Amino acid sequence: MSQKWVLIHTTSNANSAQIVKGVLENNAINVVIINKRDSMHLHLTNAVIELYVNPNDVVNAKHIIEKNKLN
Repeated sequence: MSQKWVLIHTTSNANSAQIVKGVLENNAINVVIINKRDSMHLHLTNAVIELYVNPNDVVNAKHIIEKNKLN
């Protein structure tokens, strides 16, 4: 990854992360998901899933998330 990615959204719900990613990708925004959940401890709810976008897409991505109430 030569470019810097910016964290725009975190969630503990994998389904929610995929929905946000799908909505952003439908709006031509590339999204990278980093899942920090430990597969040995799926019962713990304090682990997060992070969504990152290109710095040029941050404002637009945050606007789309708020507009679609994806928080």
